[in-house]
Amino acid sequence: MTTKGPSGFIELNGQLLVVDFGKIFLDGAIVGLIFDDGYLQHTSGPFGTNKNLRPVDAIPGCVFRGIDSGGLELILPQCGEANKLIGPTGSLKFNSVPFHVINGRIAAPDHGFIGEFDDDGKIFVRDYATRVTKRELDEHSCLNFSFEGKKSNGEAMTIEWTRKLSRRDKPYAEDETIRYFMDYDQLKGQEKKYLFDNMKLWAISGILQTVRRNEGNCALGNVRHGAAGQTGVRTGNVTLDRDEMGRDLEMFYKHGPFAVVYTRYQPYLEVRINLVVAHEFGHQLEFILSKATQDEIFDLYEKMLRQCDKQHPLPDEYPGASELLKQHEVSKRLFISGYARFSSHEYFAESVAAFSIEESRRYLKEHDPRLYQIIESLFYEPEKVIRPVLKDQLHSLQASLRMGGEMPSKPV
Repeated sequence: MTTKGPSGFIELNGQLLVVDFGKIFLDGAIVGLIFDDGYLQHTSGPFGTNKNLRPVDAIPGCVFRGIDSGGLELILPQCGEANKLIGPTGSLKFNSVPFHVINGRIAAPDHGFIGEFDDDGKIFVRDYATRVTKRELDEHSCLNFSFEGKKSNGEAMTIEWTRKLSRRDKPYAEDETIRYFMDYDQLKGQEKKYLFDNMKLWAISGILQTVRRNEGNCALGNVRHGAAGQTGVRTGNVTLDRDEMGRDLEMFYKHGPFAVVYTRYQPYLEVRINLVVAHEFGHQLEFILSKATQDEIFDLYEKMLRQCDKQHPLPDEYPGASELLKQHEVSKRLFISGYARFSSHEYFAESVAAFSIEESRRYLKEHDPRLYQIIESLFYEPEKVIRPVLKDQLHSLQASLRMGGEMPSKPV
């Protein structure tokens, strides 16, 4: 017997039956099972004896009202005007993930109720993360899909829908990273791997697409000032110096996300984060944060800076602003990297870079828990940290990515 399923009541030709986690009870006896997607199995009593799977729609006078196994409101079957069943029936592949559609309900192989599909080819997702029962996907949030079946009126229905400008041979996250990096085809194999290592987390979560649509992209160029990259203040576009990026790449694959390097000012060292693409993306990401979030990041930075000035004062002869440390102080550093001390913007960008890779993400969580929480909120509760105008856009995209198997329920 199943222990996962909806809970509520079934009305069947004047009888009221209790449903508890998918088990259907009549006078204390189990007379069948019902799943979130509306299928019944092992029925008896008023349903008639039948061990096979049957949709609730096929049983006249049968209506379920309650909640599904995820706690969202559920009414089965879903009917339109004049009590007619709505939606197509057939096979749906959404971002190559297979689903079955029965009378407009999108069902997973385990009988999970994923969302709805109408005769016009529109998809609506049951968004369990934000507790929305019907979130419509538009051209920006919907992933590539195909459908083969029949409309609610019995007419044949075939759809092949593709995102604009997408590369059909690439999965969503890889395609988004390629669209973001304008000079992708100029990169060599190791450089492409470095790009995907930097950006994978931001791509699968939809945050890369949100930033790309609102602030800009990334390209190779000649930065000319010894830095590996720079972000335009007005445009948000990122330019990466190929030679400097190559050195960053080499350090990353040799030492990991962190490296401790000697400075010209002996005996001082500086901690570096070898993730320049993610760092420059961090500057773009800052643009979509709410004013309140940006203010909190600035306050965190100012507090840490005052503490750093006391614990690790800079030598008089040093003209820069990075946090410099002696060998025995490296494990007691205050900023995630030396360069993070430079400004609140670099503090955030370096933390975004650290968050991008599992090894440095774990360190950031221990080292700067509040900033870690702010960045993590982008995945679980983006409405708390981004500009309000972007909230619905990102919620819809993330719901779509979960349905399409791109974004895990717990990505970090």
